[in-house]
Amino acid sequence: MEWNFVVDNTFLAKAITSFVVIGAILLLRHGAVRSILGQENLDSTVRRRWVVTVRNAAIFFVIFLIVVIWIEQLQSIGAGLVLVAAAVVVATKEFLLNIIGYFYRTACHAFTIGDRIEVNGIHGDVLDQNLMGIRLMEVGSGIRTHQYTGVSVFIPNAVFLSAAVRNETHGGEEYVFHIITITVKAGENWMHAEALLLEAANSVCTPYLEKARVRMHNISRRHALDAPAVEPRINLQMPDHEKIAFQLRVPVPARRRGRVEADILRIFLTSMYGPDEAGETHGLSGMVPVVFGKGES
Repeated sequence: MEWNFVVDNTFLAKAITSFVVIGAILLLRHGAVRSILGQENLDSTVRRRWVVTVRNAAIFFVIFLIVVIWIEQLQSIGAGLVLVAAAVVVATKEFLLNIIGYFYRTACHAFTIGDRIEVNGIHGDVLDQNLMGIRLMEVGSGIRTHQYTGVSVFIPNAVFLSAAVRNETHGGEEYVFHIITITVKAGENWMHAEALLLEAANSVCTPYLEKARVRMHNISRRHALDAPAVEPRINLQMPDHEKIAFQLRVPVPARRRGRVEADILRIFLTSMYGPDEAGETHGLSGMVPVVFGKGES
């Protein structure tokens, strides 16, 4: 009877300790999150990153302390746990793959909170991440001009074990090369159109050139590559004998690709056809602006 009483007391003490520890950590986490959200002087992305870090750290800390508190009981039933663990692995395969995927992407430093990434064709900004997956605020691409769609997408961590991740920002406001394709009829004065397009690109992208040059230089030095020229440039292609395609490559901040693209096209079309003239009068119907965005890091 005395032994049972001691066992019961030990179990009760550890159970109470566990509840107290969990409650204390949850209170500390709540206070830390409120304190971080109240720091109006910090950038919203930085605050969100710290909030997610605090939440995830609290989860790991709770698990660690629970294991420490109950280590003796876990050791005493260790033999039986082998069979139980085998059954659990089979029953919770997807759950375990998500946890493995979490540690895999964390070890790879693939992205962090606030980065703009693309996974399996899903493009967006990272809002949250935990043991089960990440949440993105979806961003439209290509003809959708890289604007928020208003859709929140959850991606399980298991996806990262096999899918490639395309990171455009790497934790900051980074610069990428953006491609704008404009097609004109072969009979048009294509040299004049090319000159106007390049002039429009230079007028819009000049404020970004120096920062883009520094970023490309850092990447080249880090990976032993030749640094690419960052000035806007145009490549010519002929999809068929009736069309000439201008492929304009410009350096832009990753989050402003749609806006920069629109500004360049607006200046180019105004210079080419005038601000108030109808397109039909000047042969605007002969130009087919086909605009596709393609970021290259």
